[in-house]
Amino acid sequence: MTNSFPIAGPETLLGFASRYACYRGVRLPQLMRLTGIKIWHYASFETAVSRLGAMSGNDPTVLASHALRPQDAALHLLRGQMISRRDVFREAARFCPHCVCQDFATGGRRPIANVYCRASWLNKLLTVCPDHQIELVSLSQKYLGYAREDFSSALTDNWAEVLAAADAATPASVSAYDRYFTSRLNGNGAANELLDALPYIGAQRICEIVGAMETYGDRVAISKLPFEELQKAAKLGFDILSSGYEGLRSILQKRDHRREESDDKGVGKQLYGSLYTYLHEHAQKPEFAPVVEFVRDHAFSVHALGPENNFLGSGGVRKLHSIRSASVQYGIHPATLRKMLHASDLLAPDCDLRDLKVSIPAEQMDALAARWKDGVPMLYVRKRLDASPQVITQLTEAGHLTASDREIDHKLKKFYSSSQIEAFIARIEDLAIDQTSVSTDMVPLKHCAPFMVYAEIISLILEEKLAVRIVKAAGAQTTLSHLRVNEAEVRQAAGVGIPAGYYDTRVVAARLPLTVANLGKVVESGMIETTQYRGPNGVATTAYSKASINAFTRTYICFRKLARQRSNWEKTEQRVADVAPVFDFGGTERVYRKADVGL
Repeated sequence: MTNSFPIAGPETLLGFASRYACYRGVRLPQLMRLTGIKIWHYASFETAVSRLGAMSGNDPTVLASHALRPQDAALHLLRGQMISRRDVFREAARFCPHCVCQDFATGGRRPIANVYCRASWLNKLLTVCPDHQIELVSLSQKYLGYAREDFSSALTDNWAEVLAAADAATPASVSAYDRYFTSRLNGNGAANELLDALPYIGAQRICEIVGAMETYGDRVAISKLPFEELQKAAKLGFDILSSGYEGLRSILQKRDHRREESDDKGVGKQLYGSLYTYLHEHAQKPEFAPVVEFVRDHAFSVHALGPENNFLGSGGVRKLHSIRSASVQYGIHPATLRKMLHASDLLAPDCDLRDLKVSIPAEQMDALAARWKDGVPMLYVRKRLDASPQVITQLTEAGHLTASDREIDHKLKKFYSSSQIEAFIARIEDLAIDQTSVSTDMVPLKHCAPFMVYAEIISLILEEKLAVRIVKAAGAQTTLSHLRVNEAEVRQAAGVGIPAGYYDTRVVAARLPLTVANLGKVVESGMIETTQYRGPNGVATTAYSKASINAFTRTYICFRKLARQRSNWEKTEQRVADVAPVFDFGGTERVYRKADVGL
């Protein structure tokens, strides 16, 4: 397509149509009437733009992007930027006199056709030209009405007034606010970390709100400010936000102390005033999401706000929890939460703060709630492991399970960790040598209970010193009753059976015919060495050193051993009448030195 009469970058579509009509030697209404190009008519807009594009050599989609089109009763779209309908100036031709003269000076067959209407000239809030640093002006002659906004013809008809305005142009101070919003509306590029992502009207409103809050306080009614005061506030707000989110953070930080003074309802508005109100109204719009998330995250990092506050909708990175917000999020009763916080020393027992006023770091509250949800009572553990309370206590004392002690001040029960229990079972399952076959030498743990408790057997399994098998139905959860171990290996590990080099009590009683009590007294004298071992029933039993027994019998003899039988007791009494016993326990419970009795 030959671009015979290109549209300028910052130009409005209606201004271009007016300039093209001037270029063709007619006025805009006449061009529309002759060609049927009714740009102002919504129903035929696409057809009109397509026809104008074909006539002027422009892409219709490019022309459409320069249009001023209503979006709803309150908003217009101008050059792709959303602008408030009340901010659009359409009563008369508005322009920068120096820009107009500069365009006109480019010459040509019709110099007035070189003057194009910048989009920024239609925004009432932009009052100066950043390029020439003078105030914008408007012609005294108004447009004849809707659909008769003929910019080029208006300048032609009032050229003397245009030249006079150029000569009498008023110098103006150009702010960063003017440069940014003029450049953005004209499509010349702009850069602001915070404002760029917002719609044009949103960026302007936030600047106005921030500036007004800084100047007049949070309760100021923006709509009631005079135009001049609103302009000053907008420029101040832009200067504050020129540093992006850090500037916004500074505004929020100045107001964070108000949370302590506010009640629970409307906490957002009481914290951040008009800024919160505006963001809350637009919280669901994607264009506002970065700013909304930033303000919400900042508030959550300083205040214990929760879902019940409905602070800028849902979501956000929470840094603090109140008891109320934690209760809503985790489903834990507030009274229970207070007990948990007391137990963890996160809340003083005499704390009289209301649930909404308590502030606990979110990571600590998350960990506390996770432990609470993971905790299970003894009854659950008994069913899960199919074990008695005594066995569970043994496992706890052995360190295989951990019970949280919550019994001191807060009257909560002891709880076990369900995740730890499952990890404990999974570890045993990993060590099982076979989960299907059954061996006759493998018995349930209860068969070994007389000589080794469950906790000791499981310790050996976990230390891989004892083989284990699991026998259960397919799909069933593993419990302690499903474990099978080799009884002989357990007996050996438990030390069941007399050790080598020792006599049991029965053998010693045959060689030293004394009662067990009196034999113990001999042992206490240090003449006989002993050790302890587990008998077949698992009971600790005394064993006597063979060496010490043999040495003792070589030197000493008991009365009954000396008499050999009961019928010889009287004769033996006469034999030892003059011999002093080494041990005399009364009656026939005496021990003599062999040498003293002639042996």
